[in-house]
Parts: sequence; C-alpha cells; structure tokens
Amino acid sequence: MTDGKVEVSQEDIDRVMGKPQKTAQQIEMDAIKKTMAGIKHKIIVCSGKGGVGKSTVAANLAIALASQGLNVGILDVDITGPNIAKMLNLEGQRPEVLPGENLFLPINGPLNIKVMSMAFLLETPDTPVIWRGPMKMKAIRQFLAEGKWGSMDYLVSDLPPGTSDETLDIMQLTEGDVVIVTTPQDVATLDSRKTVMMAKGMKRNVVGIVENMSGFSVECPDCHKTHTYDLFGSGGGEKAAQELKVPFLGSIPIEQGIRQGGDDGLPFTLKDPESASSKAFQDIVSKIRKSLE
Repeated sequence: MTDGKVEVSQEDIDRVMGKPQKTAQQIEMDAIKKTMAGIKHKIIVCSGKGGVGKSTVAANLAIALASQGLNVGILDVDITGPNIAKMLNLEGQRPEVLPGENLFLPINGPLNIKVMSMAFLLETPDTPVIWRGPMKMKAIRQFLAEGKWGSMDYLVSDLPPGTSDETLDIMQLTEGDVVIVTTPQDVATLDSRKTVMMAKGMKRNVVGIVENMSGFSVECPDCHKTHTYDLFGSGGGEKAAQELKVPFLGSIPIEQGIRQGGDDGLPFTLKDPESASSKAFQDIVSKIRKSLE
C-alpha cells in the first residue's frame, strides 16, 4: 500500500485469474534476456581444441577494447578450468552480493573491466570443480542472470574447449558473435573447423579465425639477423578460414612475454604494447571492431 493506494502486481492478477505462474527457469531466462539487452556486442572466444590460447586471446581482447575507452566485461565460462582470474591478477577476490536484490557485482578488473569467473567462488586456486553438465550449465546461467552487469559495449566470453554443453549454452543464451582460436598445426585446425561448423549450424556470426603461436622469431647474437621458426607449422588457420569461407583475422607470434604476462597477471597488450605480438593483436582487434560496429 502506498499513500492509501493498494498496488496490485501482474502476478497478483494472474493468480486471481487462475493463470499459471512463471517457473524459476522462465524467471531466470527473462533476467538473462534483460542483461543481454544492455550489452551492445557479445563476443564468444572458443575452439574445439584445448591449449591453443583461448583465455590469452579473450583476456587481451577485453584489455584492448577497454583501452580504447569502451565499457567491457569478461565472463569466464570455463567452469572446471578457470584461468581469467589468474591472467588478470584477480585471484582471491570475491564478488559482492547486493542485499535484498539476489544479485552480485562482478569483480572490477584492470581498466574497469567487469569480470566473473568460477575462480572467485573457489576456496583455493587448487580446489577442483567436480561437476557434471547440468551443474555447470546452472552456474553459467546464474553468472548471466544474477550478475549486475549494467550497460556495456562488449561482453567477451572465454569458453572451454569443445563443442559441448558450455559452448552450446553460451551461443544460445548470448546469441553472440564467434571468434575462433587455433594454432597452425593440423590437429588444432581439425578441431577448430568443427567449431566453425557448429557456429554456422546454430546460425551464429563467425567473426573469424585467429591463428595463435604462429612462428617464433629470435635474433642471432652473432650476425644480428632475425630468424623465424615455425614450431607448430605455418598457415593452418588461414587455410582453414579460406576453405570454410570465414574471415582470417590474423596471426599472433610466439613471444616469451605472452606466457610471462599471463603468469604474472599482466596481459601482453598492457605489458608491452610495442611488441610484435601486441601490434599483431591490435590489428586483429581493429578487424573485429570493424566487423561488428
């Protein structure tokens, strides 16, 4: 009752009229749709193959976008192997729960990036998440429905490897645009091609393929010439993009700073913006923005 007036909700009317009430799942889906409506662009970083650098690409993509003055969030969808907290130096953080709202605030990361990861809910970094598919799906949906993400220009989702539950759920829930990461070697592109076909089958826009770990360059201490070694092969990602008729976004070379930055919680695009890998990545980001905006 407000100022002597009785307020009647739509739920009250439906109850009196005998209409069925919304289920918890319907309420959750409504909340997810509301969250997605406030985000201009949703990017899904994925691959059929593990170990190709999806988290590295996702973290640096979020950093690169935020450094251009955009409002960015990153969602770590790898429930059993979350790495984003480590890569952004956010280990040990805990989301703040808003009293009475049944909502939580994502962690505030570098450049004011909003971050949510299963890592924030674990007792220690060594604590395993021993869950079957339905439990993982429930966690992902709660991250989207109960997180107070607000209005954003970009939400970057970092996916686990494969074309199963998590990838399927995020493609359906966010209706995002897909960036696929691979390395040049055949065994990696074989699995990455499956992800392209999955995205096409679900009518998702494939922004393009990123070829990571593409060549290792070293300067000879004697002749001072730069020699490049294709440790994982060459051109596999570009070839797959051509054959599958999707854009090739570019190649990221192997540099020690990429590995070190990930371990130290300082993404390479922040730590060394003038490196070859950072410059290559900035070109990739420009192509992504041009495609989506």
